[in-house]
Amino acid sequence: MVRRILIFAVTVVVLVAGLAGVVRAQSAQDDQAALKQALYNLDMSIDSLRKGDNDGSKNYLSNARTIYLDDLNLGGRIENVDNALDNRIKTNFDSLYQTPVEENIRVLRADVSLAASKWGISLSFVFNHSILFIIFISIVFALVVTLISKRVVNWEEVKQKKKRVSDWQKALMDAQRKKDMKTVHKLQQEQKEMMALQGQIMMASFKPAIFYMVPYFILWMALSGLYGGWVVAWLPFNLPLPVIGTTVSLGFLGWYFLVYFGFSSIWRRLLIGD
Repeated sequence: MVRRILIFAVTVVVLVAGLAGVVRAQSAQDDQAALKQALYNLDMSIDSLRKGDNDGSKNYLSNARTIYLDDLNLGGRIENVDNALDNRIKTNFDSLYQTPVEENIRVLRADVSLAASKWGISLSFVFNHSILFIIFISIVFALVVTLISKRVVNWEEVKQKKKRVSDWQKALMDAQRKKDMKTVHKLQQEQKEMMALQGQIMMASFKPAIFYMVPYFILWMALSGLYGGWVVAWLPFNLPLPVIGTTVSLGFLGWYFLVYFGFSSIWRRLLIGD
């Protein structure tokens, strides 16, 4: 009987401890999600301000303030730990709501992160250093794609075809410039052959995609779910784009492609000589 009671007691303790652990883990996840949302709203406040939308900037500041005070309750948590920091944050929220200033919002963002850290709440490396994390992902993926391309494509043959097409185009342009119609007519007879070569060159370029397209979409979906709406990098200037409008920051996709294509060119030059 005593043994059964002990087993039952131990089982209850283990279950309660496990449940407490789950509750703490869920609480930590909720806190991290709230912190992420607060920082996101502060970033969007800067984004709106740089686009000239002061009202939008104020709305995002108001949202961030609500999350800080209610969802995170950081004011109530840290007032006895660092009351000066809490007062500074609240004062800055109030003053910036009246007159948003980009640099001051950035300072406020850093203070909110600091306040959260004093209560043991912080975002993971992939968010705090998203710009570096995506650089790493982009460099590695560009290297993998280049190695696959080197393996499955006969680049010497592709280079020969490119040179042949390039020489033909130069010869045609030179003959047209000199108005040498006999040569122009002769070269035009080779046009179908050149178009076929260009098609072969294009097919060779797309061939490696068979091997990396599925992993690429898996990577894209994972990053999209992780970084949806998150500001990864700020542009040093406002960039007007057709359809999209003015852009002042880059999300994960824009930053990924910027780094990927830059390093892809480097890898191809080093490993393929293309």
